[in-house]
Amino acid sequence: MNQTPASRLPPAIEAAVRRLKLDTRRAAERAVNSLGVSALASANVFQREHMLGAQFELNRKLAVFCNSFDGRLDQRIERELLRHAGGSAAALSDTNWDALSLVDNHEVELQVSAERFGLQITKECEAEQRELEGLVGSVLHGLDEAPRNPLRPEVIGNAILHSVDEVTDRDELRKVLVDELGRSLAASMAETYAAIVAELRAAGLQPLPPSLRSSERGF
Repeated sequence: MNQTPASRLPPAIEAAVRRLKLDTRRAAERAVNSLGVSALASANVFQREHMLGAQFELNRKLAVFCNSFDGRLDQRIERELLRHAGGSAAALSDTNWDALSLVDNHEVELQVSAERFGLQITKECEAEQRELEGLVGSVLHGLDEAPRNPLRPEVIGNAILHSVDEVTDRDELRKVLVDELGRSLAASMAETYAAIVAELRAAGLQPLPPSLRSSERGF
């Protein structure tokens, strides 16, 4: 698994990214196992076939999925920070979702799906995410513009969806994988965020005051 986070990241964020990568790999491994169990329990022949097919592909390409996720997450996080640190418009045009004419339909669909994926995760870790936002805000405070939390579920979801595309091009298997990975991550993300929060606090970080967060983040 690629453990190298994106360049230009503050050390505290680098450590958080490494944990996200490791925990996402574990979530993918759990998804392989749970797909097999769900397939055996399914009475629907087609559903069982799709689950077994998705399990086979994810197990076979687990390393491909994880390496793709690592790279995609690095790219997304770095772009999130560059967007608020004077990055050139040309370098960031493909992640400016207000200028939809600059991206193709597939990317737009992926972003919409990533937001939906992120909401699924957020439901299970709202308190932990709020605490993390304050600490990450204190790390990134002072950039030219106030950044959104680059570790938010939507960013993770975008990397997941791109990486599923590397596992299979069959729509029915892709849907099964996205659903199962979403469940697996939702079940563990509260623990992941809580561990990151603990590490940031252990490093001496204090959360950004609520007044600054509410005026800056636009979450």
